[in-house]
Amino acid sequence: MTQLHPAAEIYLQSIQRLLDVPKEDRARLLDRLSNAVSTYCEENPEASAEDITAVFGSPASCAAELMAECDPAEVSKVRRNKRRLLFAVIAVLAALLVAMVVFWFYSAKYQIRYVETHITEDAPNTGGLLS
Repeated sequence: MTQLHPAAEIYLQSIQRLLDVPKEDRARLLDRLSNAVSTYCEENPEASAEDITAVFGSPASCAAELMAECDPAEVSKVRRNKRRLLFAVIAVLAALLVAMVVFWFYSAKYQIRYVETHITEDAPNTGGLLS
């Protein structure tokens, strides 16, 4: 695979993040778009990110056009799975936070505190006589 123009690489990564389609469709769509962007950049080596966006559209609109080619049921399934994954990650992080707070309060309340004491014994008063 050839090295892509840096602006094209950023553009394609932006679109990849926005594509909510099954993996097979994602690979096919990104490959086709990558070829088109690569061809454009070869023909226009001085192309900037703005030029690429002007020709192919904003990443959001380009991703929407690409997703329009896919089955809407599959797209909604992928979005639903993404949303579930996000909620699962948030739930796990929230549970970890609660567990840490409970552990901190428990350890602060029931922490064993050691106090160093010195026991001294007074000698009995023998009236100045030591035996």
